[in-house]
Amino acid sequence: MKRTAKINLLHRDAPNSQQQTGSSPAAMTLGQLQRNYQAILQTRAIYYPVAYQFLRKLGAGRQGEVFLGLRQGARGCITEHAIKVFDPGIYRSPEEYWSDMGRIASQISQLQRLQSPNIVTRHTYEETYGIGYVQMEAVDGIDLRSFLSREHLDIAMKRSTASEMAEFTRHMFRLDGNRICMRPGLTLYILRGVLRGLERLHAMNFLHSDVKPANIMFDRLGFVKLIDFGRAVTAGEELSFLFGSPLYMSIETHEQKPGGPDSDLFSVGLVALEMLRGRPLLDDPEASLETLLAVKRGLATTLDSLLPTEVLDSADIVSMIRKLLHADPADRYSDAKEADAGTEGLGKIDKRLVQEGQDTDYERVLSDYLSKLVDPQTNRIEIPQSQSPTSSLALMRDARAVPRGAPYA
Repeated sequence: MKRTAKINLLHRDAPNSQQQTGSSPAAMTLGQLQRNYQAILQTRAIYYPVAYQFLRKLGAGRQGEVFLGLRQGARGCITEHAIKVFDPGIYRSPEEYWSDMGRIASQISQLQRLQSPNIVTRHTYEETYGIGYVQMEAVDGIDLRSFLSREHLDIAMKRSTASEMAEFTRHMFRLDGNRICMRPGLTLYILRGVLRGLERLHAMNFLHSDVKPANIMFDRLGFVKLIDFGRAVTAGEELSFLFGSPLYMSIETHEQKPGGPDSDLFSVGLVALEMLRGRPLLDDPEASLETLLAVKRGLATTLDSLLPTEVLDSADIVSMIRKLLHADPADRYSDAKEADAGTEGLGKIDKRLVQEGQDTDYERVLSDYLSKLVDPQTNRIEIPQSQSPTSSLALMRDARAVPRGAPYA
């Protein structure tokens, strides 16, 4: 991929510099903020105070959109970053928007020093024309939501030999009609990476609050990375807004109660269930939130009917998922470390799989598979983007920010 040598700092559709210097943020209306946000999306660039040119969109959600961007530094130094731009349209006023941006800025000030191979690095928070954005590490890889869809499979099959595909399906996934169901060993490998990332996050008294397939990535070396901390809150924090994807929320978050580390673990359990069965908990876009909550409350007793046969044969895996998904937080693992390394944790199950010869080097297998998805023109993993059933319910219910104590939209 040929990089642009210089970013054009002037654009007819960009918010003009007089607006930045002549208007304080407090003087802006919500309409002005929304126009500034749309101008950034349309020009695919940020011009002030640091210049970025957006190469392509990496994702979109309730809070805004994420782009792969080139940062123009001094003396022609151009670097790649992921840039998340926060949408003011989900807030009721500029003050409400900036108040939440202040929360995110404070969060990054604390989390910027957090170092873990299982957590994406967040570099800094900035504002341009009143619009907040975050500069993050750009992960060259694939997220779990995309991995659970079939878009990547056709690409890999065209670029792999029959023996390579046999190896991939033996260790990574099996096909059930149009569904990709992940093997228990790979599922455990991914979950342990997520839990280790959460362990570091929880140690700083933060909850992720939005653990879901779209926020779990594998880079080209096969490392698992937890991304997108825009909804992270401190443990026990009273929330002004309900953020997060309803499909993956814990029961207590649905009920608008303060959460703890076990709230993130419930979301981990939902992700585990989805990986193993190849489909989300509910894929009916017409299902009500009341129905979703009722299904979640009954998961500990209905779990056997949801899991595939090859998983039901492993009592320890079933028990582990059931413990993650208990309706009562007190019956779940107390924290991510216990879930990973405790007496009933994933580490113990991993050891059993090794002893039974059911284990492999999942970093290497994932890396080998992802190498088949690298576009020779861009030297990046390129997967056609489509909205999968995994996220449809969450997106339908994520129309705007919901004040605490108010019903869902």
